[in-house]
Amino acid sequence: MTEKIDKYKVQAALVRSFFDAFSHGVIESQMEDRNEKTTPQSVKKLMLEHYEHIAPAFFDTMFFPLAAMNYKYEDIAALAREAQQRGDDMMALVRTACGDEAYYNAMVEEYKRNFSMLLAGRYLSNADHLEGYVRKAEDETEASVDSDRAIELTVRVVMFAYARGLRQTGEGARFDRSVHLGQVHPLGENARSDRSVHLGQVHPLRGATLFRLMLDAMNILLLDEAVDFADAEAADLASLFLKVCQTQHNFTVMTNEMDRTYSELMKE
Repeated sequence: MTEKIDKYKVQAALVRSFFDAFSHGVIESQMEDRNEKTTPQSVKKLMLEHYEHIAPAFFDTMFFPLAAMNYKYEDIAALAREAQQRGDDMMALVRTACGDEAYYNAMVEEYKRNFSMLLAGRYLSNADHLEGYVRKAEDETEASVDSDRAIELTVRVVMFAYARGLRQTGEGARFDRSVHLGQVHPLGENARSDRSVHLGQVHPLRGATLFRLMLDAMNILLLDEAVDFADAEAADLASLFLKVCQTQHNFTVMTNEMDRTYSELMKE
C-alpha cells in the first residue's frame, strides 16, 4: 500500500519544479559559459526575454498533472474538450484542472512566488520552498494524492518543462538524446554502493542538470525539510536519489517514470 501526500504539497512541488526546470532549460539553451548560467544578472535577463513564453509553457506542461490530481485519467480528455468547446482560455482551463477555487488560488500564489523570484534573478531554495508554500486553511477538509502518482506527475513536469526550456531557441535537437534514463534504472538491494550510475555516463551538462533538478523535485515532494548532501559523494547518484526518495519503492517509481517520459520526449 502506497502512502499519501497532502495535495497542497504536491501542487506546490509541481509548480516549483516547472519553474526550476523550464528556467534552467532556457538558460542552458542560450548560454555556453557555465559560470554565467546562474548569476542573478543572467537569470533575470533571460527570464525577461522569455516572459511571454512562460505562461504557454506552463499550461502545456501543467494542465495534465494538475488535472490528474483531481480527476480520473479517463475523464481528463473529456474535461479538456468541454472546456475548449466553451471557449475557455488557458487560465480558465487551469482553473478547471485545479478542481476547486482553493487549490486554484494556491496554485496562483505558488506561480507568482516562483516567477517573481526568477524575475529578481534568484531561485527559490528547497528550504525556502518547504517553509513557505501554501498550506490548507484550518477549516478545510484534508485531501491527499497517492504517493506513486505524485512522484510520476512530478517526474513528468521536471522533464517536459526542462525539454521545453531547452527548445526555446527553436533547436529541438538541443535536448540531449544521449541522456538515456535506463542509466538510472532501479539498482536493487545494493543500490547504495552501486557506482554504475555516474554523471560521466551521460552528457556532462544536460545529464547533470536533469539529475539535479530531479533530486530537488523529490526532496520537496517527499520530505518536509531540505536534504543536506554534504555527507554524500557527489558522483554517487544512487545514494543521492535514495536519500531524497527514502525508499527503494519510491526510487523505482521515479526511475520507471523517467524512462517512460524520456521515451515520450524522444517521439516529439
